[in-house]
Amino acid sequence: MNYQQFVVVIKEKVALSLGSGIDLQICTTLKNNGKERIGLSISDQHVNIYPTIYLEEYYKQFQNGHSVDLIAKSIVDVYHEVKFEHTWKVDCIKNFSFIKSKITYKLIHAQKNNTLLKKIPHIPYLDLAIVFYILFDVDESGTATIPITNELLQLWEIDVNHLHQIAMENSPQLLPATFKPMRTVIAELMDESCDEFVQKDDIMFVLTNPLRTYGAACILYNGILEQIASQLGENFYILPSSIHETILIPESKSPIKEDLQEMVLEINTTQVDAEEVLSDSVYYYDFETRELRL
Repeated sequence: MNYQQFVVVIKEKVALSLGSGIDLQICTTLKNNGKERIGLSISDQHVNIYPTIYLEEYYKQFQNGHSVDLIAKSIVDVYHEVKFEHTWKVDCIKNFSFIKSKITYKLIHAQKNNTLLKKIPHIPYLDLAIVFYILFDVDESGTATIPITNELLQLWEIDVNHLHQIAMENSPQLLPATFKPMRTVIAELMDESCDEFVQKDDIMFVLTNPLRTYGAACILYNGILEQIASQLGENFYILPSSIHETILIPESKSPIKEDLQEMVLEINTTQVDAEEVLSDSVYYYDFETRELRL
């Protein structure tokens, strides 16, 4: 069974399991870095906001021997976990006064998203682009977001610089930065206790937000890089781990930049999903000039 056939079969089995009142549509979405993904949009007739569950990983499970019945059940279980229980007032998106406090931003690669950037407001930043979205909801299942398009900007009658200023103010409040030694982050992932204090033998640090969602944008927060340089007592390199986080290495403990570059390329190629890659570049923060550069 090829991928297209798999998608159709899974749709039929999920629809049968969910029953009446639920609409399923196969959709193709342009994601970060120009990657297209196929998913099932599953909507309840009583709720106007709904999840899309992408199917590539499930197809890999099928290729590894999982039955389509088991996979369909897994998708149904995921739907029940992430579905929205209440309707959003669509008109609220048009109301800039209501939406203003929910506007935030993220970082994506400029060249890899040149098609997308033609449709959305953005601010160039090094080899990246600052793009904007509405953060509607945050809970244990994740976030509900809507990208801000050129059409929305026209509807609100504001320009991209005004949008940028609003996002600069909101983002540290909605998604505050967290800066921790790598050993602390690893311990947390393993449910082990570990202090967050910077120690002399710490080599790598992680900068992100508590949700680990679009956390690479924390490098944009006003004064954050200056604070980190002051805490470390020196300049540092920034490695773009993904769109969700960056890794910081003090200059005195770092390999040469060329070795860091090779590390980033290797990780992006083998460890990071294509749509979550931020950049293949390595960035350098100079505390004296207060400048982040390539």
